[in-house]
Amino acid sequence: MLKKKIEAWVIRDIGLTEFDNWDTVFRFAMRLSTRNSFIACFMVAALLFVLHAFDVLLNPLTRDLAIGCGIAVIVAFALTMLCCFYMGYAVIHLARTRLEFRQLSRTDMLSGLLNRRAFIEDFSQVERGHLLILDIDRFKQINDRYGHLAGDDVIVSVAATLTEIVGPSHLVARIGGEEFAILFQDTAFAEVVSTVELLRRSVANRLIEAYHQSIAVTVSGGLADITPLRDFSAVYAAADRALYMAKTSGRNRIVLERDLPRSPQAESAGTALADTAISAA
Repeated sequence: MLKKKIEAWVIRDIGLTEFDNWDTVFRFAMRLSTRNSFIACFMVAALLFVLHAFDVLLNPLTRDLAIGCGIAVIVAFALTMLCCFYMGYAVIHLARTRLEFRQLSRTDMLSGLLNRRAFIEDFSQVERGHLLILDIDRFKQINDRYGHLAGDDVIVSVAATLTEIVGPSHLVARIGGEEFAILFQDTAFAEVVSTVELLRRSVANRLIEAYHQSIAVTVSGGLADITPLRDFSAVYAAADRALYMAKTSGRNRIVLERDLPRSPQAESAGTALADTAISAA
């Protein structure tokens, strides 16, 4: 019974403490050191009373109590503080390393944007909004003409443009080789369309200095609505159909899902295409 109470007390005390900075560690160390000092003082006092009962002490009990309890408090407090700081440093380092690893696991290493897995995870928490799929036009020709290093510079530049215009309020990800996705939340449809057009024009009007070359690129995109009745595959399929229409109708444009003719065959084919793309990524 006593063991369970001690375990519950320790777990509750440590569980409520998040060792994410030194202030938290210091407060925890002070609490634990104070408790340990009282416990050490009580144990020394109890031992001295026992020794006094057997007439073993060479000095008066009050003097030995003052000396013994004083030393016990100082030693217990100092040792506990040192142990807490040592443990706190280890836990803080572990927490920061874990956070860095989590961020790296969610980040596309080339563009610095969210990767596909992280984007889908965050997408699953959203019930309403708009999904934009963007694709760099004729990206294979860029790689063939200027080289893959220049192609990497193009991806980095386009990613920077998207982040700059969209801002931190919306999710931006690189979900494929030259394919990007943007998740718009809590934004009116008219404002989303305006932002999407601004994205397209900004990319088209900006020369990219890529591997000692000035390269002009354009993007095509498809915009689809997110509803509670559609998962990522369904929304991606709708946006991908719109993207395909933008590609086949001349590129450098954004096509809205709402403007596409709806048919069961098209929806089924779009979903199959999205599933294939997801499994291949």
